[in-house]
Amino acid sequence: MGELEEKETPPTETTTNASSGHQQETLEEPKETDKMLDKKDETTSQEKTATPHNSKPGTPDAKKKTENDEKKSNGGEEIIDIPNENGTKPSENEDKKISKEEREVKPKKIPIGGLKLPGFFMKSKPKSEGDGAEGELLEKEKDEDENSKEAKVENGEAKGKDDQQQQQQKSRPGLGERLRNLFVRKPATDKEKKQQLINGKESADNDNKSEATAEANGQEESSVDPPPKRGLLNAIKLPIANMIPKKKSPDDVELGLGGGNKAGLASMETLDDSLKDQDTVDRAPVKSNGTDDLKSIELKDDKLPANEKLAAEEEEQERPASLWTRLRGYKCSVDDALIVFGILLFVLLMAVIGYVLTHETLTSPPLREGKFILAVTGCGPVEGVKEDGAFAFRGIPYAKAPIEERRWRPAQLIDSIDGCWNDTLQTHNSSVVCTQRLGNGTTVGDEDCLYLDVVTPHVRYTNPLPVVVLIGAESLAGPSPGILRPSARYSRSHDVIFVRPNFRLGIFGFLALDALTKESHPRTSGNYALTDIIAVLKWVQLNIVNFGGDPKSVTLLGHRAGATLVTALVSSPKLQGLYTRAWASSASAIFPGKPLSESEKVNQQLMATLDCQDVECLREASTEKLWAATPDTWLHFPMDLPQRQELSSSGQRHEWLVLDGDILYQHPSESWKLEQATDKPLLVMGATAHEAHSLKLRELHANWTKAEIQDYLNKSQLGAKSLTDEVIQLYNATNYASLLAIITDIRTVCPLLANARLQPSVPFYVVTQGEGDDQLANVDADVQAILGRYEPHTVEQRRFVSAMQQLFYYYVSHGTVQSYDSRRRVINVGQDAQPQEDHKNCNYWISKDIVPRYARID
Repeated sequence: MGELEEKETPPTETTTNASSGHQQETLEEPKETDKMLDKKDETTSQEKTATPHNSKPGTPDAKKKTENDEKKSNGGEEIIDIPNENGTKPSENEDKKISKEEREVKPKKIPIGGLKLPGFFMKSKPKSEGDGAEGELLEKEKDEDENSKEAKVENGEAKGKDDQQQQQQKSRPGLGERLRNLFVRKPATDKEKKQQLINGKESADNDNKSEATAEANGQEESSVDPPPKRGLLNAIKLPIANMIPKKKSPDDVELGLGGGNKAGLASMETLDDSLKDQDTVDRAPVKSNGTDDLKSIELKDDKLPANEKLAAEEEEQERPASLWTRLRGYKCSVDDALIVFGILLFVLLMAVIGYVLTHETLTSPPLREGKFILAVTGCGPVEGVKEDGAFAFRGIPYAKAPIEERRWRPAQLIDSIDGCWNDTLQTHNSSVVCTQRLGNGTTVGDEDCLYLDVVTPHVRYTNPLPVVVLIGAESLAGPSPGILRPSARYSRSHDVIFVRPNFRLGIFGFLALDALTKESHPRTSGNYALTDIIAVLKWVQLNIVNFGGDPKSVTLLGHRAGATLVTALVSSPKLQGLYTRAWASSASAIFPGKPLSESEKVNQQLMATLDCQDVECLREASTEKLWAATPDTWLHFPMDLPQRQELSSSGQRHEWLVLDGDILYQHPSESWKLEQATDKPLLVMGATAHEAHSLKLRELHANWTKAEIQDYLNKSQLGAKSLTDEVIQLYNATNYASLLAIITDIRTVCPLLANARLQPSVPFYVVTQGEGDDQLANVDADVQAILGRYEPHTVEQRRFVSAMQQLFYYYVSHGTVQSYDSRRRVINVGQDAQPQEDHKNCNYWISKDIVPRYARID
């Protein structure tokens, strides 16, 4: 059709609605149209053939009733003659013209689920203003097709403008109602539709209209609104609503939201049955036309009155479903399972956190001012302070003060109320160290020094933690504790408790004299520092449980001279039951082998220097006077190449430790020979590869060359034995680090390895990872890594720190060394811990009688 004709003649429409495959009859015309149709029948004298292209079909018999004239067999469609503006009927020629040029065939929009049959509408001249029902319906349908593209069911042609406006108001609710319907499904909507169906049926029975009008009304009542399109809100709302089990309602099926909703326009009987019988939900709906639907409703109504049927359905809907029924009807998807699992996991995590916090609160004492905490000892309560996530108690007395009458007497625990304190002892600050001689010749400290520090991550009585007792000293004359200080950060991160005691040093800790032996019981003297450490271990057994420690897991960690004391103590029967295991780093390999009487004679020169004849004179002497009377050869041992004069006289090799007959009654090697190999060693021994490093030795030459090293070796005992060339070739001695390796092997590493070989179950390690310009593994490298004070600058150094900590803390917790192999007993700790059969070059020094003869002495 051309554009000009389309603009000049507004289209009119005779619609066809399909209800389950049946065409709907034409809608009822207003009364004015009916009058014009009557007038047309009277004036029409010629028969016209009913074709799809004619605007008005002719009738085969002019004497038939109006009812037969209205209903034709043109595809079940009714054609109505529309009068001109002047009220006259168009002529036959005009009809033919309209049929050929202005008639348009357009497919009809059918609701979702209905059969799509082609409908027809015709274009004619503009109607009178009073008769605009068809034009309004067509205009409304065009607007809806262009804007929303949603299918709507037409309930038939309105009887008048008032009826049409009322139908539009019902089909287009207000904005507030539409918003409420987005989130609320009202059962009343379904009830209203059923009530309208019943009222429509009753009115249809009482109305004496034509068969075509009754059939049209029946189809109008049996038809239902198509399911609305799912919008964005439904897409958000439905997944949440589906998680809550609920009873299926007829609204779900009508809205198209149920799991078993049926497509198409089914009768109310079919919808009701589908909701009652879940077995029929998933089956395809039975196709039926509008007449069959109406008959099924009438048959059902004959058996059950409409009101009773509605009441039964309401009761069925209002009846509460059991929890088991709702649970069985709920279908869990993967997303639902993940959501439920996440919720349960979150609840479990919150429960665990709550339990831990509550448990910690119930088993730990409260904090005062957020940083002070109480613990109990055998002599009264002590108050510690929070420090770096842990709690530090510094300066707790563990034995009676070794002053005046108690000078040069074994340590004694506080066993009476006279030595205790009143109220709470504040142990916030470190106590003074024991009196000692520093490397530069000065003396520091006090004789009243038997105190200890405790650093613990928790103060509680449940889940006790392993205890590490730190015994540190650079020499037996001092300084102490050196770098061996407890780390609060590592106490918290490794869940261990550090205990660092002070112990007596120099002549105050090791003096053996005949006058002192005679006044004591048992008859012995010397090794007072060992009695201090034994007293510390006894205190730990009695009190460490009040600080959260485990008295059955006590590890001794000794460094340098402190490691010498540890190695000597573990061979003593006095330590039985007081410790669990020990770790000795860079200890001395020379232990006392002289009897007590010989040591007493050597020490007589001290009394001669002080001009004292008895013990009372010695106890009255001041600390400074006693340090001044101590010979220099007793204070420091040279860490250098062996010298020719070193073994010339016994006075040059002073030994602080003595065989007192009480704590040490035999050489430790004798007890090592009797030890049997076990899976859990009681002692681990080790050293560093460049322990002999000192600033004095480093500054002898700005750059140590091969020639300078050769000259230095020739001046030593090695040169006297003509070993210089062999040693230079064996160590490739061309720099300072190689010179330190020679000295360290002679003085420390190889003598300790010889002692370790006497103990079948003792692992031995050597730290070779270097740092600095000379890449030296100095004497403190292993202990600094264990306590977290080693500062790594390379990837290799970071791996070394991790390997060293893994070795030590695993040994503290489990009693075994991970990298230890009985067939490869030496552990080379570089960037990783690697077991090896032996330490190179040690057998050479042993064969030349250099080791252990020239081993270091503390």
